[in-house]
Amino acid sequence: MSRLSVTISAPLILIGALAIGLNAYLSVGKLDRTLSELEQSRLHLILDDLRDNLETGLDLGLPIKGLGNAQAAIEREARQDSAIVGIRVLDTHGAPVFSTGDTSHGAALRAPLSNNLGLAMGAIELRYTRQAEELSIAAYADQLTRAAAWIAAAGALLAMAAIRLWMRRIARTVDSIASTLDHQPPPPHPDPEAAALASRARARADDALRELEQATHAISAAPQSGERQ
Repeated sequence: MSRLSVTISAPLILIGALAIGLNAYLSVGKLDRTLSELEQSRLHLILDDLRDNLETGLDLGLPIKGLGNAQAAIEREARQDSAIVGIRVLDTHGAPVFSTGDTSHGAALRAPLSNNLGLAMGAIELRYTRQAEELSIAAYADQLTRAAAWIAAAGALLAMAAIRLWMRRIARTVDSIASTLDHQPPPPHPDPEAAALASRARARADDALRELEQATHAISAAPQSGERQ
């Protein structure tokens, strides 16, 4: 490729690669936000079910320590969902009354507990991990990066090929015009359209030169005619 072709194609390829990379980055970010929102909604439903279950006993006047079904309920929910690493039931002072799993790691979701009189009786705290989501996002990002790289490479090759053909077409046009105007033999692959336009332009230029010469002769001859008279 010529230096001009490289100068033209390099910025186009760079802009295209940046656009593809930005689109891939935004797609991964959008997937991360979507999965996070879905996970939060799902875990909030689990937390609401646990709260409704425990508040049934609180509405009957039982203290939070007297909820006999609390331990079995939180253990059952922890077993059913691999994302949950731990659940604990807290009293009004924040001290754990019931717990299962590892409640010291992971992100936390908390829902308050109250009785039918509206009195605060404690809270439920659910700990969860995003490991499965992060693995899915990493796999998606890897696939998207590979696809973006292939697309960018293919786009770069197509851009270089298109610019090269375009430059060759321009060169053919320029060579055809130059050879026609200079009355030189046509190039190996002439451009008939350009040659025809150049031929008409050359004919008009020749006509204009002849008219200019005639006018010049007429002007130069006019004073001589006057002197003879």
